[in-house]
Amino acid sequence: MRELTKEQVRARLAAPNGSQTLFDEAEAAFDAAWALFTEEGNAAACAFLCRCAKRKAYAARIVALLGPERSALHAALSSDAPKLRKNAARLAGALADTRDVPALIAALGRESQRFVRPSMLLALGACGGEAAQAALASYVVAPAANAAEEGHAREEAEALAAARKAFVQLKKHAFTGLREAYTMVLHTPDKLEGSLLQELAQQGVAPVSVESGAVSVQAKELAPLFACRSFFELLFPIARKSSAAPELIARRAGAFLGALLPASHAGEGPFGYRIEVRGEGVDRAQLAKAVAEKLDGPLLVNAPGAYEAELRIVLKRNGSADLLLKLFTIPDARFAYRVSALPASMHPATAAAVLRYAGSYLKEDARVLDPCCGSGTFLIERGKFRPTGALTGVDIAHKAVDIARQNAAAADAPAKFICNDCLRFAARRRYDEVIANLPFGNRVGSHKDNERLYAGLLDKLPEWLVPGGIALLYTMEFTLLKRLVRERPSLTLITETRTEAGGLLPGVFLLRLKKNDA
Repeated sequence: MRELTKEQVRARLAAPNGSQTLFDEAEAAFDAAWALFTEEGNAAACAFLCRCAKRKAYAARIVALLGPERSALHAALSSDAPKLRKNAARLAGALADTRDVPALIAALGRESQRFVRPSMLLALGACGGEAAQAALASYVVAPAANAAEEGHAREEAEALAAARKAFVQLKKHAFTGLREAYTMVLHTPDKLEGSLLQELAQQGVAPVSVESGAVSVQAKELAPLFACRSFFELLFPIARKSSAAPELIARRAGAFLGALLPASHAGEGPFGYRIEVRGEGVDRAQLAKAVAEKLDGPLLVNAPGAYEAELRIVLKRNGSADLLLKLFTIPDARFAYRVSALPASMHPATAAAVLRYAGSYLKEDARVLDPCCGSGTFLIERGKFRPTGALTGVDIAHKAVDIARQNAAAADAPAKFICNDCLRFAARRRYDEVIANLPFGNRVGSHKDNERLYAGLLDKLPEWLVPGGIALLYTMEFTLLKRLVRERPSLTLITETRTEAGGLLPGVFLLRLKKNDA
């Protein structure tokens, strides 16, 4: 590798986004950039070193070069060049060493440029220690002297809040239960709400309302809800069709969380939370930031890296917003067996809902085959739905079979998995049911591959199934599958429906093998 000279690095740093583009040649540029920083006080070279310091190897290299006195960094904090002072503070924050705190405090105390102060405040938060905490606690953001300073004053206040937040000790809170009945929304696969309604009825829970992909209930006890498997998540609705103004969102969310969180958890605040904004038409990051500024306080701290609650803001086309709360403190071990998965794996809640959709055709003690088993989710959920006589999964990929075996062991499911091309798999004894999450043709495989696979799989059903046996198939290739079924008089289409999965609209097909053709 040929190292770049100081002149080459200086020229590249002078170009637009120079420190960013030069990072692609970090190793070749590092020594020259260090020389430009320490010998000439080059602010752009310091910015380049800030980028390097995000990687452990370079950070260690910078620390070694600084030495125990760290004089080069501290001298830059006292420079006459504001940009160098700002970038030196950024570098101190990236290195996060308490040895730099005295120099940072001194530099902040004499700093006359507002645009430099936020970097110094953030660096103190990153470096930590009692001295930094005390300095931040006593620091007061001066009001803007004129309109031109308003933006910098706001950035300074935001940096101070973020730096102080670094010292907040967020403890884990144990969920102790609801003190009163709340309305909750259970999100379920679209068009398969009936599966969840069946489960809720078995638990003695009556729905409040049913919408596309959602069932609302009112309950105090959560155990009956988590006895159901046909829903993805439980959410608390805070407000519907609310104004999307940050101050109103924060006011409504703050009141709801302020009543619910302390009453349903052991221990005091603060509680860490995150904001998830969904929808189009606004700057989502900016909206989340504006809401967090007004929501943060003694009880709530915006902590995307250590949150226990999620405030979900769902923006509507008419400009309003639905506000919902998801609590990660509520135990949900329904799908804990899923220790690993493949990218195209079926969500366990979808598998559970699809099985219940076909529930009246799936018998007890059935022998069940999944010829495209993937990570084993569909097969494992079949065993949890109703007792089976045998569970057999086949997949052509060794990795899939290994994952399926891990998941089945975690689920304590008596399933057997075989690595084989399903079109070559011969059943020693016929099965009562064939269930399969077939390749969609866009995330896995292609339409051309599926034409061969789907035709071959349907042709294998008379070999695999007992007379009158059932096939439950889940796929995006519904047009192809319907055509292939029509071409095979031995198969009867009992029923079909469409659902939703990650923005796609797969179909659910329930087939029967005619008794006289098996």
